[in-house]
This record gives sequence, structure tokens and C-alpha cells, in this order.
Amino acid sequence: MRSKFWLFSLSLLGILLYGICQVRAAEKPKSVRIGMMRTIFKDTPDSLLQILMKPFSAVMESQTGLSGDLVMTPSYDKLGKQLSDGDIQVGVFHGFEFAWAKLKYPELEPLMLAVNNKAPLKSYVVVADNSEIKSVNDLKGKSVSFARGNREHCRLFMEHRILPANTSAGKFFSKINNNADAEDAFDGLASGDVEAVLTDSAPWESFKTQKPGTAGKLRVVMISEEFIPAVIGYNPKKLDKNIMDSFKKGMLSASDNPKSKRMLEFVKISSFETIPADFSTQLVELLKSYPAQ
Repeated sequence: MRSKFWLFSLSLLGILLYGICQVRAAEKPKSVRIGMMRTIFKDTPDSLLQILMKPFSAVMESQTGLSGDLVMTPSYDKLGKQLSDGDIQVGVFHGFEFAWAKLKYPELEPLMLAVNNKAPLKSYVVVADNSEIKSVNDLKGKSVSFARGNREHCRLFMEHRILPANTSAGKFFSKINNNADAEDAFDGLASGDVEAVLTDSAPWESFKTQKPGTAGKLRVVMISEEFIPAVIGYNPKKLDKNIMDSFKKGMLSASDNPKSKRMLEFVKISSFETIPADFSTQLVELLKSYPAQ
């Protein structure tokens, strides 16, 4: 009788423990493995990357109920393959990198855009107001500063719209300063230390506000087109539809949540937005000007 009681008790305990484990498993957020291009943070030391990524992870979990496992990826080709193979469920690309990846892995699709409305993706070539430089053709043999912190589209713009084919920056310009922050670069331009500055839109707009007197001595000789914002890409065949729907719905509404919005601003994202109807056309046009590397 006693042995039957203990057998019953152990069976009951086993059932209860199993039930607790199942409840805990159900409570644990599902995890999504997210690949992010290292070029998005090209000037950021590795030691700071995890700190920068925490707000993104926190927003994702609070908005979607999904936990995120973030992985830095060195190239668009590798990230495209990881998505194609299902090793990663969601990938964060520069817009032009997504266009290049989709050429090689056509099964990839855009899920949403990560936008910073305060800093549109444009590049500027700025010179002194009294400079003889009138166009990009006059930059050959000149000294130039590449403002530190320029986003990756500035490099792309320089390579395709400023440098002649098969010519390196070192051979085209007489002197290059890669170490000046934006303010120092513009101050150096005004004082004659360099003859041109290649800059992102955000630093130039900020400088005009902070130092209008100095900015008044400078002028823009060339502005790029606006580049496609960062693209959140995925492979529909490798991402569970329910998880995809939860991720998309939650992240698209993140800017409506004051706490999430503040955390996104820390990583320079103002909102996530739906893919526009003409997105495929945008990719085609982009590839004409900036072919895959």
C-alpha cells in the first residue's frame, strides 16, 4: 500500500514538474536571430557595440514579445547567405547593401525600413565660399577631409560620383584627412587647412546651426541623391509567419510608444516604416548608379 502511495506521489510530482517546465517555456520569449551589417557601425569600437545594441534589443522585446540574438556580420554577401540558409531570421542592411544581396539571393524580401527622419541619407561636398572649385571635376589634386562619422553612403558616393573609374582616393586627391570630426573639418576648411570636405547631411546641418558665422563662409558644390534607408530583410521560406507578423506589427508601432521611441533615438532611428509600393523600382534605379561590389 505504502509503495503504491509513493509511486502515485512521484508520478504526481513528475506531472507537476513537467507542467511547471511547460509554463516557463511558454513564458520565455521566442528568440529571433538578427544579423546586422558591421558597416552600419564602422567607426564604433567593438567594445561599444553591445552597449549600442541593448536599446534595439529592449525595444524589440517590449514591442514584439520576442527576444533578439544580435550578430554582427562583416559583408552583405555573408548576411544574404545566412538569411538564405536560415541561419539568421532577420537582417539589417544599408539600403544599397540589400539591393546587392537580393541580386545574389533573390528569395530575400524587405520587411520594413529603419528611418532617421532627422538625418536623410545624403552626401555633401563643401568648399570655402571663395574657392575656385565649382564642380566635382575641380576636386582633382585638391586636399580633402572626410568627416569622421560619415555613414557608409558617403564612401559609396565618393567612389562612384567623384572618383574616375579605376582611380583611388589617394591618387585623385593631393591630401586626405580621415581623422577630423565634422566640426574640426569645417573649421579647417574655413581657415584654409583643406580645400574640400566630404560630409554626411546630419553634421553639415548641425554645423550650420551651431556655427552660422563660419558656415556662412562655406558653400556646397555637390549634393547626392537621397539613398534608400536601412532595410530589414528576411527570407519568407525561413521565417515563421506568426513570428514575422509579430515582429513587423510590434516594430512598426515602436515610435508610438514614448519609451521605445526614446531608446530608438539612441541608435539614431526615428521609426520603422512599411515598404513603399515603388520599392522594387527604387532598387533597380539604385543599382544603375551603384552596381554591386
